[in-house]
Amino acid sequence: MAEAFLNLLVGNLSSLIQGEIGLIMGVDEEMNNLSSTLTTIQSVLEDAEMKQLQSKAIHNWLVKLNDLAYDIDDILDECATEVSKLEHRSSKSRRYILKKILFRRKIGRRMKRVTQQLDAVAAERDKFHLREMAVHKPIEFYATRETGSSLNESHLVYGREEDTEKIVGILVNQVNGNRGITILPIIGVGGLGKTTLAQLVYKDQRVVEHFDKRIWVCVSGNFDLKTVMKAMIESGTANSSDLMHLDSIQLCLWELLNQKRYLLVLDDVWNEDQHKWSELRNALACGSNGSSIIITTRLKKVVDTMGTLPPHYLTGLSEEHCWTLLRERALGQDKDEFSNLEAIGKQIVKKCAGVPLAAKALGGLLRFKRTENEWNYVKESEIWELPQEETSILPALRLSYHHLPLELRQCFAYCAVFPKDTFIRKDELIFMWMAHGYISSKGVLEMEDVGNEICNELVLRSLLQIVTGTNIKTNLIMHDLVHDLAQSIMENRTTGAHTQRNVTSTAPNSKLRQVNLRKKSVAFPTSNQPEMDMSFILTKFCRLRILDASRTGINELSYAVGSLKHLRHLNLSETRIRTLPESLSSLCNLQVLNLDYCKDLVALPKKMRCLINLRHLFLESCTSLKEMPSKIRELTCLRTLSLFVVGRDRGNQLEELQCLNLGGRLTIPHLERVENPVDAKKANLREKKNLHRLSLVWESDNIASRLEVEERDEKLLESLEPHRNLESLGIRGFGGRFFPIWMSNSTLDKVVEIHISYCKNCLRLPQLGELPHLKSLTLDHVAAVEYIIEGQVQSGNTLCVNFPSLETLYLCSLPNLKGLSKEEATRVAFPNLEKLCILHCSSLNTTCIPIETLQNLNNLDDLSIYGAHELCLPEEGLKSLKSLKRLHVIDSEKLTCLPQCWLRNLTSVEELEVSRCSEIVDLPEGIRYFNCLKELKLDDLSKMVRVPEALQHISYSLQSLKLHRLHVLSSLPKWLDGLTCLESLDIYDCPKIASIPDSVRGMTNLRYLCVEKCSELERRCERGDGEDWHKIAHIPRLQIGERW
Repeated sequence: MAEAFLNLLVGNLSSLIQGEIGLIMGVDEEMNNLSSTLTTIQSVLEDAEMKQLQSKAIHNWLVKLNDLAYDIDDILDECATEVSKLEHRSSKSRRYILKKILFRRKIGRRMKRVTQQLDAVAAERDKFHLREMAVHKPIEFYATRETGSSLNESHLVYGREEDTEKIVGILVNQVNGNRGITILPIIGVGGLGKTTLAQLVYKDQRVVEHFDKRIWVCVSGNFDLKTVMKAMIESGTANSSDLMHLDSIQLCLWELLNQKRYLLVLDDVWNEDQHKWSELRNALACGSNGSSIIITTRLKKVVDTMGTLPPHYLTGLSEEHCWTLLRERALGQDKDEFSNLEAIGKQIVKKCAGVPLAAKALGGLLRFKRTENEWNYVKESEIWELPQEETSILPALRLSYHHLPLELRQCFAYCAVFPKDTFIRKDELIFMWMAHGYISSKGVLEMEDVGNEICNELVLRSLLQIVTGTNIKTNLIMHDLVHDLAQSIMENRTTGAHTQRNVTSTAPNSKLRQVNLRKKSVAFPTSNQPEMDMSFILTKFCRLRILDASRTGINELSYAVGSLKHLRHLNLSETRIRTLPESLSSLCNLQVLNLDYCKDLVALPKKMRCLINLRHLFLESCTSLKEMPSKIRELTCLRTLSLFVVGRDRGNQLEELQCLNLGGRLTIPHLERVENPVDAKKANLREKKNLHRLSLVWESDNIASRLEVEERDEKLLESLEPHRNLESLGIRGFGGRFFPIWMSNSTLDKVVEIHISYCKNCLRLPQLGELPHLKSLTLDHVAAVEYIIEGQVQSGNTLCVNFPSLETLYLCSLPNLKGLSKEEATRVAFPNLEKLCILHCSSLNTTCIPIETLQNLNNLDDLSIYGAHELCLPEEGLKSLKSLKRLHVIDSEKLTCLPQCWLRNLTSVEELEVSRCSEIVDLPEGIRYFNCLKELKLDDLSKMVRVPEALQHISYSLQSLKLHRLHVLSSLPKWLDGLTCLESLDIYDCPKIASIPDSVRGMTNLRYLCVEKCSELERRCERGDGEDWHKIAHIPRLQIGERW
């Protein structure tokens, strides 16, 4: 990885030279010498990176070079920092002149010393006979990686039957009549078995009989048109082609494929060039209907360039299949003789992470090892610590690394700092790359934009994967073996990579760049330091770029933090800090300051305006913060300011936001402090095109009259119109009667989420039904509102759909709400609504939700009703809720039983919760209509004395039963074993249940039992000794007593 780091260093050095920093500091000659020497070394680094795997001397030379590069990087950083500081001070003072002279003298000595050391390192390279290579030229492994169609050990391929059947089915049946060429990509990380799968398909008898001609070409990195076509001719004719001219080659290929249904496998494709692919595809367009091409690749970009069918994403093997494969390689015919090694072997296969290549390689490594000690050694070792000459795992994966552009290599390897199986927040990863100097702005693209592009590129190359189904922030994850690759690269560049060093004895000039205090970890090299505390960090690690002290419980930060002059990223989120030292303002390199959820924080440093490079200031949920420091407008690099507390004094009012190019999220509390609504326009929200989430908050004003509040707040909100790129809007505590016009026009066209709460004077909502992309709407304590839809949405003479994209509607504490729509003529509304929650809306009656509206809720999946009564939903409308899967009935004191009309009509419900309904004592026989019910939760039902017997009617579907806070429930029924499909039973705070019935012993499908806050039952279920232990011992997962 030295070549990537030196590439960054040369770039930084060139920028400083061009900016005449060397002239200013008096070290121009030294900088030019450094640049020349580094450029000379850089030309041989690609070759050195390859050869270090076989040469310890070259590896040590690279480590020495990396150590020196760290020193150079620090010196250059100090030069740039000092110039930046001096530019912001008076240049006429004696103090300025003296500081400049002293710094020039100090930095000059250090620069000369490091130049001499670099010259000595550069001189060593000659003895290694390293060849010069173009910096961006990929390493040529092509000849050694060539594959063929033969699969000699097909009986040793496990777990690929389903994949083979799917692809064969597509080729033989699905695309049989297609006129154009069908291209099916197989994609996955290195070693996953893409080539093996292609070979299985290629040799399948159905494929052999279906195609007139089958051709196999291993492309690898050399996607040269003539070379690939000649390889096709050779594969199709079994004769080597000596044709030289493109025209002759194309004619020969045409004769081979013309009017034939052919299958072409292009294995190991790396080409992303659309033009090259188009030329080849044109030459292949002579086949008959059903001609197909399979490509195997690691790169999503190749799929996007070449594929015509959705790609087949190859997943990892199960641990059982990996173990079978490893056992065959390691023990062969002796597998029964050495059964004592099986337990260790099954632990070893966890390292494989589902990758067959890893299983085969580790099996080969263990081939002649038969003792438990030898197998335990492999089990305890990291993949990248095992002898590379005996395992082909990392060399195969390393090819993906060497195909990366230089600027991506360092970013990829850095991901090793995150533990395996950890979700990596995309924005955090980018901030960390920025802190280490791995990325910089490029033309009109800012650093964050460049980082986003790099993340996307690594995903496209299968080196990172996007985690689906997580929260709104993009999460990434790295395959375990890809993580091993990154770790091997990152750790091999630093001294002491394989030892757990005790940094508590490290000298103050420690080269460690990153510390996580909560995890007690440092990097690089990565190690754990259990004795490390904040005082030690601030004293010893003066070269830190990243300091993460989040969630540590610290309540103060020492003044010594000001000595961390290289610090770029400081994370103090979720700590108990009340104030920050003024010395923090001297960290002029600081780019990210994270104070999210520091709920005790009352003040920021007064001179925060001195943080001239600060780009992101996170203050989410800093509810105790009283005001902002003055002149925040001077932080011209600021791109994120998640909280701006409006002050009463000049210097911390809304005008401070005027010239800041803010993005992301912004919450503005204490808007009641704005005395003149005209001042709100100075915030210039309308021009902040990168701002996507905006929350506007008023606190109660006990001084002004209601009329004054209404008039002032309406004018104020009118002046706070955001940019049209806004995606989320929150308004809380607004005192006006009517919302501004911009909330109903095109200003909010891109908004997907609106939250309006505690607007006690509001009489009418804006025409939110017109917003085309609104997906989530929350109305909370908007007391005076009577209808959500006040009038019809029209376009010319045509009535339009209200809330066409809305998926979630949350209605809370709207005591005067009479219905969803004021006009009965409203027919089409909420066509895509999936989740509806009605909480304490006391004026709702039987006509509140028209039958016509309910009949349009075809996609409603989740319905929560608080304070329900039997007639709150008309039966005719309920018949249309065919998609309803989740029903929650909560805080409904008027209900004595679940209404029969609900049970008869909501037959698709899979999850039912009945909670805090004090009059319900039982479930009716009609529960049998819920024949799809899988999960049932009965919670805080103060009169329920027994488990409803009607549950026996749904024994064939019920899988999970939760009995929570049923304080008068006296026992569990003897018929419990009749719930034959029950897999989970959760009993919480049911103190009168004294024993487990004998019938539980027959519940063979029960996989999980939890008993908590049931003292007598917990005692009887104690492991081994409890009277009821024998009844539950067969259950795989038991949670008896309080969860930790």
